[in-house]
Amino acid sequence: MSRCNDENSTEGEVLAIMGRFFAFDPERFPYAGETLVIKEKHNLSHVGYDGGTGLNVWDGAVLLARYLEKRPQIVMNKRVLELGAGCGLVGIAAAKLGAKDVVMTDLQYALPLMRENVENNTSNDTHQKISCQECDWSKPPTLNELFQSSNDGKSEIFPDVIIVADCVWLSALVAPLLRTLKAYTSNSSTSVIISYQQRGRDVHDSFWEGVHDMFEEVDDIDTEKTVGLSKPDVFHVLKCQRRSTTRN
Repeated sequence: MSRCNDENSTEGEVLAIMGRFFAFDPERFPYAGETLVIKEKHNLSHVGYDGGTGLNVWDGAVLLARYLEKRPQIVMNKRVLELGAGCGLVGIAAAKLGAKDVVMTDLQYALPLMRENVENNTSNDTHQKISCQECDWSKPPTLNELFQSSNDGKSEIFPDVIIVADCVWLSALVAPLLRTLKAYTSNSSTSVIISYQQRGRDVHDSFWEGVHDMFEEVDDIDTEKTVGLSKPDVFHVLKCQRRSTTRN
């Protein structure tokens, strides 16, 4: 969930998140015919501006993983980039569903647990196509830096799909996330799949407006109608696409 270290961010905002809507057992998560074990850790309020939220699996990650399980073609044989990957559930899920290459990113503090979960849930073949990289939205690395194992050094790498699971709960995170998405979708063929839980009105309005300003196509997917996946109304799964990279 999270992902920028912003020294100028408002420190008065406090994480206040309701209990789980979706079933999640870190010791046993049935998925695509397998059983995943996704370890979590207690939030560390002194770690990162996000209060260590990258050390837990949030409802939005479970929702997005389940949606991809119903629509594996979204990631199958695709180059996938995940922003704010946290414990790694959704990125690992994408690899299990046949993604060609998966780069999961978050702040530095989240990477050891993310890598541990990759080690515990992937075979040698699957592990080779997953990497865990640092990405601070206030100063994001280039795509070539993130996809360094796939880069021949001669051409710019673009992901086919960017996935973002429940990464917006503070207003200070909205602008850095949107700037990062803008930088990483300069190739209009890149699709962005976002799971999002609506919490505060100000955060929601800022995020909703920013997403619709950036992307010409924003589809708020009815998961129950399309794939039989029910969810409360406060949760959204968005498919976003830029039709043109022309800039004024």
